[in-house]
Amino acid sequence: MQLISSTYFIPREGNEFSKLFKRVRIMPLYSFPHIKDMNVHLIAHKKRFFAHIDFDAFYAQVEQRDNVKLRGKPVSVGGSEDGKKGIVMTASYEARARGVDTGMSVLEAKRICPELISVPCYGPKYESIMLNLLESLREFVPEECIEQYSIDECFADLTGVAKNFYQATRVANAIKSRILELENLTASIGISYNKTFAKLATKLQKPDGLSIVTQENKDKIYSMPANKLWGVGRRIEVRLYTLGIRTIGELAAANERLMKKEFGINGVIFRKLARGEDTSEIIRKEKKEKSLNHYHTLTDPIYKPEDVRKEIRRIGEYICRKLRSKDLTAGYMHLSIRFENLTYTTHIVKLPAYTNDDREIFNSAVTIYGKLHKPCEEMKARQFGMGVYDLHNDTKECNLNLFERKVFLPYYALDKIKSKYGEGIIRVGIGT
Repeated sequence: MQLISSTYFIPREGNEFSKLFKRVRIMPLYSFPHIKDMNVHLIAHKKRFFAHIDFDAFYAQVEQRDNVKLRGKPVSVGGSEDGKKGIVMTASYEARARGVDTGMSVLEAKRICPELISVPCYGPKYESIMLNLLESLREFVPEECIEQYSIDECFADLTGVAKNFYQATRVANAIKSRILELENLTASIGISYNKTFAKLATKLQKPDGLSIVTQENKDKIYSMPANKLWGVGRRIEVRLYTLGIRTIGELAAANERLMKKEFGINGVIFRKLARGEDTSEIIRKEKKEKSLNHYHTLTDPIYKPEDVRKEIRRIGEYICRKLRSKDLTAGYMHLSIRFENLTYTTHIVKLPAYTNDDREIFNSAVTIYGKLHKPCEEMKARQFGMGVYDLHNDTKECNLNLFERKVFLPYYALDKIKSKYGEGIIRVGIGT
C-alpha cells in the first residue's frame, strides 16, 4: 500500500489527542475536466458506463462506526471539541438536517445546533480506509480504470465489465456490498455514460443510494441547480444567475457564444458538461513535483525562541520525509511566519547543495529565521510555513567538503522504522 501523506505529520500538542492528525492531505486532483481532457473527435460518449462512488458523510460516518455513542446523533468532524476553534470538515446527516454544513466554523455550527458533537479529524485513519477501499475496487475493474477524485470520491470505468446499464448496476451493487463487508461503511453510487452525469447521479439518492442516468432519462439532471455541476462555485453561480441560468437544464440550453464571452473556455466546458457531452476518460496523471510546502497553524500562538526552534524543526522534518519518500532533493527553500494580526514575514535562500537532510534544512531554516521579524509576547506567531523548490531526483551522492567533518545518517532506513513503529520511535538529534 502506498504511503499516506499524513504519515509524515508530527504531533505537536501534548494533550490526549496528540496522536491525532488534524489535516487530511489527499486533496482533489482535478476540479472538473479541462478542454485538454476531452476527446475532440466525439460529441458524446456512447455505450460507456462510468460509476461515481461517493462515501456518505465519510469522516462522520467513520467516527459513528467506531463510536457507538455517536450513532444517530448530530456529529461534525474538524475543529476543537469545545466548539471554539476550527471549521466543519464534514457533518453527519443528522447534523445536516439541523442546518450544519461543511465549511462553516464550529462556533457557528454550535449556535445552529447546540447538541452538535464535534470530534477531531483523524487524517491517517480516513486515508488508510480510502486506500483500502480503492484496493478492493481492483477486484472489479483494473487499476487503470480507477480514478481517485478526492479523499471520499472516486470514479470507475465499468465499460470493460458491463455491456449495458443492467450489468453496470449489478457491478455497482457488488461494489456497495464489498464496501459494507470490508469497512462496514455505506456509499452512494451514480452510473451514467459520462463522468459528469455519473457524479451528478450520485446526488439524486443519498445516503446509500444507487442512481442511473442514461441518454433517455437525463432530464432528471436538468432540474438540478447549476451549482451542483462540478466547477460551478459561488461566484460562478452568481454570474450564471445574472444571465438567467439557475438550473443545469438552462445551462445546457445557454448560447455557446454568450458562455464563451462571459467565462472564456470554461464557459464552453460548463455548457458541454451540462449537455452530457463530457468525453473525458479516467485520469491517471503522474504530475512531476515542482515544489513541496507545509504550513501549520498553531492552536496556541508562540513567541519563545525554544518553542520557535521546535516548530521549525518539526516542519523541516515533515518536508524532508516527503522529499525522501519521493526520492527528491531541493535546491531552494523558504520560511514564513504569520503573526496574530495576520501579517506575514518570509524569506527564501539557496541551499548550499541539493539535499533532503533534516539537519541541513533545519540549519538553513534557522539562518532564514535570523533575518526575519521575530515574534514577541505582544505579537506572537500564529502560523509557520516552509517550502522547498528546484527539486531533482536524489542520486544519493554528494560532493565532499575537505574542511567539514560530516556524519552521514541512514535517513531512508530511519524513515522505514518510523513508518512501521511510529514517529516517536526515533529522532535525529539537532546537534548530530
